[in-house]
Amino acid sequence: MADFYMDMHMHFDLYKNKYEVLKYIEENKSYTIAVTNLPDLYKRYYAENWNYKYIRLALGFHPELAAEYNTQIRIFQDFFQTTRYIGEIGLDYSAKNIGTKVKQREVFKQIIDLCKVDKNKVISVHTRKAEIDCLEILEGFAGKVMFHWYTGNIRELKIALSRGYFFSINHQMIKSQNGKNIIKMIPLDRVVIESDAPFTDGLHTTYNISFINDIIEYLHISKELDKQLIYARLKENFRKIFVV
Repeated sequence: MADFYMDMHMHFDLYKNKYEVLKYIEENKSYTIAVTNLPDLYKRYYAENWNYKYIRLALGFHPELAAEYNTQIRIFQDFFQTTRYIGEIGLDYSAKNIGTKVKQREVFKQIIDLCKVDKNKVISVHTRKAEIDCLEILEGFAGKVMFHWYTGNIRELKIALSRGYFFSINHQMIKSQNGKNIIKMIPLDRVVIESDAPFTDGLHTTYNISFINDIIEYLHISKELDKQLIYARLKENFRKIFVV
């Protein structure tokens, strides 16, 4: 991707060689948001004197873990002001998680209520079969929102766009019809790139930023735009999100 790389949502700590992954990202100058799934994990990595130029550590509380670890909201609150980046957070109402719906909402709302006090926060939101509730809870938040690997319907997508939200797309989305339909509806000025590694094809065991090239090629063909224009637009989108 020319001389500019980004990954707005990835899980470095789920790799066995996680520190090698971080070194690789730094060496390749890829602007990256390294999300965490629990506040306690963020606390652990933060204590390691996180000092990377291209990687930002995000304070997260994954919705699938919200019920079991709900008491960690206190850790989240304690470390809230140590980072500008919040993720992975959100709601997941898929069949296996429907029983924790109430607790998920409770945790997510507490997090967003905190974020509403700080307009500089950048949040990466997981929303699976819960788009309406996510949008309801997010209403009034003035910071930057990225919907990560969006799979919902077009109605809620349009609401998110009307609020100025961004969408982080990955290379697995360009391989499914639903993913293609969603990407088609997102204007280029609201697109950023993610890997969601190690959960996506080709990145389960080894992290590599080459996935970015596949997405650029797809955007070039599907949106009938020059690659240099795509590079420039993505770089500007990155600037809008990261510059305070």
